[in-house]
Amino acid sequence: MDCLFVKQLVFQRKILWILTEGGRMKYVLSLWGMLFFLSSTAWGQAGETYEVTYVDSVGSNYSAYVPQPLVETVVEGETYELRSRQGKILATVPVSPFMTIGVEHCLMMAMDVWEEQLNIKEPVRFKVTFNENMSPDVEIQTTVEYALDKNRNSAPLNLLNQVEFQRKDEVTTIDINAYVYWNSSWANELEFGYDNLTTALTRHLAHILGFGTSIVQCGTGINFANPNTASLFDNLIVNADNQSLGALVGFGSSEAIETFLAQDLYLNLPGGRLKMYSNPQGFVLYRSGCYFSLETDNLMNYPYQDKTRLLPINPETLDALSAIGWEVKPHELSIEGRSLDAYGYGSVYQGHTFKAFGRDGKPIANAQWKYQLYNNHSGTYVDKAQGTGGSFTIPSILMGDEYLDKFQCQQGRVVCEANNGTSVSYPVFLDAHPLVLGYQISNVQDTEDSYYFSFDITLNYVGSDNGVLTVCNEGGSAMLFDIKGSGQTTIHVPNAFKYSQLWIDVSLENSYGSGTKRFYYDYDSNLSKGAIGINFPEVRENVEIFTLHGVRLYGVSSLDELPRGIYIIRKSDKLKGSKIYVVK
Repeated sequence: MDCLFVKQLVFQRKILWILTEGGRMKYVLSLWGMLFFLSSTAWGQAGETYEVTYVDSVGSNYSAYVPQPLVETVVEGETYELRSRQGKILATVPVSPFMTIGVEHCLMMAMDVWEEQLNIKEPVRFKVTFNENMSPDVEIQTTVEYALDKNRNSAPLNLLNQVEFQRKDEVTTIDINAYVYWNSSWANELEFGYDNLTTALTRHLAHILGFGTSIVQCGTGINFANPNTASLFDNLIVNADNQSLGALVGFGSSEAIETFLAQDLYLNLPGGRLKMYSNPQGFVLYRSGCYFSLETDNLMNYPYQDKTRLLPINPETLDALSAIGWEVKPHELSIEGRSLDAYGYGSVYQGHTFKAFGRDGKPIANAQWKYQLYNNHSGTYVDKAQGTGGSFTIPSILMGDEYLDKFQCQQGRVVCEANNGTSVSYPVFLDAHPLVLGYQISNVQDTEDSYYFSFDITLNYVGSDNGVLTVCNEGGSAMLFDIKGSGQTTIHVPNAFKYSQLWIDVSLENSYGSGTKRFYYDYDSNLSKGAIGINFPEVRENVEIFTLHGVRLYGVSSLDELPRGIYIIRKSDKLKGSKIYVVK
């Protein structure tokens, strides 16, 4: 809704109130006023909505508030629905070449971990799009639909749907820059990409749930999305003097709001105040008041230092969502799983040991443990193992296809309850694909030909029926060796070229699919890029850089800027003659 239109409605209500203060007409006009109030209340709850956008940018150089137009996605067409494990979070996604199985996996993982943290009564709904025309300094942006609650506070529609009314969300969308070099690979795949897509999606789901101010660009300045109403989150943001951002509603100019948000900011929660991001040089759109600024890196920090990391949902973020009205599950405890990543992903062919910790970081010595699997047919969790003590181990057993998700991961959770009654549940995703655990190269020997050497490679892997080991050099020469069974095997590799980096690919198969891992090896590990015979071209306008998956990379001024990986370089005026280059 236009900011001016909202102001006009508010002005009309004030005039009506003044007129009803006099004479006989008071009763009649009061009735009219009551009708207006009721209609405006209904309008506020189920009629008019407001849009708030949150943006994450690539890099760390951000200037003070400079409004930038946000472009709409150009990818249109058919869509389909992705459902979280229990169907409490629903995403409408496009049929698009960008919507790969890896991207689906990242999105589903983010949805599943959020589902496990909240008691959701009405499904959280949103859309996902891919933007091919997004500004190159923007990696992901989310537009959230807000409306008014019964107390005329502004809140995300998905939150309001939990307690007041059920309404279809037409706006809330996560818009992904299609040309960011996203890392959507998993343990059983070749590694590629840089920015962790699962972290980015989990982070922006927090915005959809209501994390961040409702401050938006309005004309040449800024204002609350609804100029006459602060959001529930806005009311929690305070300065050092404990003055609330929400107090500026209806009274503060754009300049006053900017000045307030340039101060030291805090999120005022029942457990204490937490530092929020602000810039003393001035208000920063999409940043100030939208993120934490805590000493330890966490999901909702700005900036978060390492975009390659998989960041779990932190207790502070859950505390914030609880304060605005979400029914958050207990999170005084945390669980860590050995040989699992931060989201509980690992191999079903390994046993996994879990330990619990209090919020102070101290281990829980005595606890009650359960391992439960989610049955797709019944839609419920089923107990599979129990235990007591300071740790808990689940066996390496594949229980049955009814417990597998669409990515062939066994769906489970570990539940821990301490003696004081506090508890926590931890989702696990145990992959049924074969997995390479590691390798070791030994017995490196020179051959009679001074250009070649031989070596032994010992592979450790699980879940495999058979596979292939491929050893090739940058010149394209390759050797293939069969792999049988699962566990450990040693393969002798003769006649490997000394003066080129070796690519060692391990491809494994079982009835659930395949798993692949790539390693690199140099005969002389001290050789530099230039010394191994790779001539890196200068990056000019007539040179194009692609990933092995065919995604073109833009804005690269030097190949040294690229993360480790393999890239295809070609001249833009030639269809043939492309060359492969390795960045170590």
